[in-house]
Amino acid sequence: MRAETVAADPVSVGWAALRAFFSEGAEALQRATGAFEAAEAGVRAAGDPSRQILWLLGLSTALRHSRRPEPMEEGLARARELVNLAARILGEEATVTYRTHVEAFYRDLADVLPDAAGGYLEAGLEYSDRTMLLARRGARDEWIAAAASSRGDLVWRAGRPGDRRAIRRAIALYREARRRWPAGQRDGRAQAGLGHAEALLYDGRAGEAEGIVRDALAVFTAGGDRYHEAAARLTLARALFALDQTEALDEHAAAVALFKMLGCRWELAQAQAALA
Repeated sequence: MRAETVAADPVSVGWAALRAFFSEGAEALQRATGAFEAAEAGVRAAGDPSRQILWLLGLSTALRHSRRPEPMEEGLARARELVNLAARILGEEATVTYRTHVEAFYRDLADVLPDAAGGYLEAGLEYSDRTMLLARRGARDEWIAAAASSRGDLVWRAGRPGDRRAIRRAIALYREARRRWPAGQRDGRAQAGLGHAEALLYDGRAGEAEGIVRDALAVFTAGGDRYHEAAARLTLARALFALDQTEALDEHAAAVALFKMLGCRWELAQAQAALA
């Protein structure tokens, strides 16, 4: 039955599996990647730009979450193709959220390949310059929120150790993002909250980070998003550890258990070492 479904509409199957990844884990991600890859010939032959955008976004997102360098580099190329296609069809200003998808690759590749992080972050920040310009020109809160949050992710990572000016710039960007995020987009605001909390921790402000990450955790838990719930619990554990709270160990154990259940090996390794 699954093979017949994939043959009938692999893009829809890919998106269903990709959504399932955040609650079910790595096996669903493999299904998503396989379905999107199987869709390529048909999608390109059909020549429907809207369907190509949907396919490119899904495939590149699946490849980014592989947390393996080669698939992620392939995903980055697909994400840039997505931006170029969207610009031709929708106009450049409407590519803001797609551009932040490209920036997420630079951020995540910097995390996965720390020895090459400087180059990825430099490229991401250069790309982000144009994204922020387009977002502010478009003057839509949801575009500015996405662009500011994405740039914040890059800015504090690119700052030198002890570079408090870079951290403060990132924190200001996250504040703007969370203020502008439309009320109906709770997940986006919560994900910006994770970055905000990380930057606050890097700045030694664990108490502020705790409050923000608890708000984000509530959103992910209510939505059944176990992947981001695990990430939030890990950030909360680090905040509580910095505050010398024993609850830190419970939150850390919960994050490790979730990543193990999801089969997310790279994230699990990061979680296991987080309080070392």
